[in-house]
Amino acid sequence: MERFLERRACPVCGELRHEIVLSLAFSAPEVWDFLARFYAGRIVRSDLEGGRYELRRCGACRFLWQGFHLDAEGMRRLYEEWISPEESLAKKTRADVSLYDGYAREISSIARRLGRKPYQLSLLDFGMGWGAWCRMAQAYGYTVAGYELSQRRQQHARAWGIRVIDSLDSLERYDYIGCNQALEHVADPHETLARLVAALAPGGLLRLSVPDGRDMERRLREPGWRAAKDALHPLEHLNCFTSDTLARLAARVGLRPVPEPALATPGLRAFARRAIAALRPKGAGLTGTSHCFARAGT
Repeated sequence: MERFLERRACPVCGELRHEIVLSLAFSAPEVWDFLARFYAGRIVRSDLEGGRYELRRCGACRFLWQGFHLDAEGMRRLYEEWISPEESLAKKTRADVSLYDGYAREISSIARRLGRKPYQLSLLDFGMGWGAWCRMAQAYGYTVAGYELSQRRQQHARAWGIRVIDSLDSLERYDYIGCNQALEHVADPHETLARLVAALAPGGLLRLSVPDGRDMERRLREPGWRAAKDALHPLEHLNCFTSDTLARLAARVGLRPVPEPALATPGLRAFARRAIAALRPKGAGLTGTSHCFARAGT
């Protein structure tokens, strides 16, 4: 049986006042049916005995979050065992070319936006997974590092020559930090983002991409609601961001939004929108929101 830890304060603004929007045992059919199907039987009911899928809404900023999360050992089991490593890796190795087209556009734009050549820039991929983004950035000539806690993913990335960071205490200085579909998974997004900001070099950029949770409250109120792969995915998506709450968190750690560069023609803008949509994770309601930030005052 896994241990669960409680988060009382809002992970975005720190407010203690909150409402409980939904509270069900993980063994409740509305939640368990999804977990059993999604993890293909790799979780058994006794693993989650006594745990609750509890959604809380901040009384100040209206942020939604899961009130309970797995402890360190439970997180290890989740990301090393319950999520199939083979299936997870196959999503990258067998991906459609549009995934890598999107990586290439983002990676090539970094040097242009920062006004330097790739070999002059240091990049960090926070939550790099199997290291596919890092490998492509290396091919462009950037100095690349990837932060990842899963040991299997670390080993895979190291085999490709990627410098792996496994502790926030080991962060160096980076001209660009990408945090793609990672901040929703961490128990303390404020502390995590503050550590990333501290590692951002003067004039550097930080891109945050998360599932878009703006429609979650409406869906939670729908008759017959069932847990799903969405912005409040049980066990995994601990934090449900909207563009507003993401910007609020960024401002709290000293970041300011940076406008995206204008594209030359409406046709190119439409092409970019299609490319971004192709990169968003597949799943019911799991669209993404992505914003670029710099340190305030720079």
